[in-house]
Amino acid sequence: MNKLRTAWASALKNPVFLPAVLLLALVVINWILQPNLFRAAVFRINILTFSPLILVAAGQAIIMISGNLDLSVGYGVSLINCILATYMVVDPADPFRNALVMVLALAAAIAMGIANGILVGYLKVPSFIGTFASSFVWLGVAIMVRPVPGGAVPRNFTTFFKAHVGPFNLIFLSIVIALIAWHILRRYRIGRYIYATGSNMEAAYRNGINVKGITLLAFAIGWVFVYLGTLALTAQTRAGDARLGEPFALNSIAAAVIGGIVMGGGRGNPVGAAMGAISLSIIMNIIYFAGIPTSWQVFVRGVIIILAIGATVFYKRKYD
Repeated sequence: MNKLRTAWASALKNPVFLPAVLLLALVVINWILQPNLFRAAVFRINILTFSPLILVAAGQAIIMISGNLDLSVGYGVSLINCILATYMVVDPADPFRNALVMVLALAAAIAMGIANGILVGYLKVPSFIGTFASSFVWLGVAIMVRPVPGGAVPRNFTTFFKAHVGPFNLIFLSIVIALIAWHILRRYRIGRYIYATGSNMEAAYRNGINVKGITLLAFAIGWVFVYLGTLALTAQTRAGDARLGEPFALNSIAAAVIGGIVMGGGRGNPVGAAMGAISLSIIMNIIYFAGIPTSWQVFVRGVIIILAIGATVFYKRKYD
């Protein structure tokens, strides 16, 4: 009996416990309203739709674990999307050039992460202010690359992300692999240092941790996830738009908080952020299938998100 109580107490303190409970409750509600939810085709479509926010939220979570946040990921998504849709060749397709464009887009994503890391880690600009400012730089470059929505990506680019093995499409497997890679990384010195820096920057510095370098590294790693999320988004839109990523900045932060990431840093897991992202996406499904009038949808979504975040904050105060 004592072992059971100990296990239950340990589960309650796990940062992923509440996000998992919230997600399960939302899935049940969605299933009641949409009985075919677990059909393989519907499952694949949902994962494909949810995947951009899942990956961007996981990247945001890593940055938040380091004790910061990044308000520029939204327009960063836009810039990466515009690079892909503008410079990839569609007809006739040139695999070498398209692969080179994808590498350049990855380099641009990491460069944006490094730039934010320098602002925050080395220049000591508060992350809220620094990344808010850099977001307009990314937007400006995105507008220069793609002044009006348009462009295209090769059909096989989209086909790759829609390909599936049984009920699981490749993007789902990519998400799992990315999260496993972070889980492995956090067991090594780099991962431990990111958590230590987020928990107490001064203590981390006194213990010989290169806080500036770790902050920069956290931003760079987070932006690799942002890049992966943008690939999934671009595969869906098959076009570029400088405003496409705008909602991702605040949505990724909300998903991370719902997923158990502490705003002060040092606690949480990108897996929880991924659950939070799925929860936010399922909320939209519930609103749609519940037949809520269009004029009320944004209001209802906001209320549900506030309740979810409020429950997360209350839970943490009670069990941390």
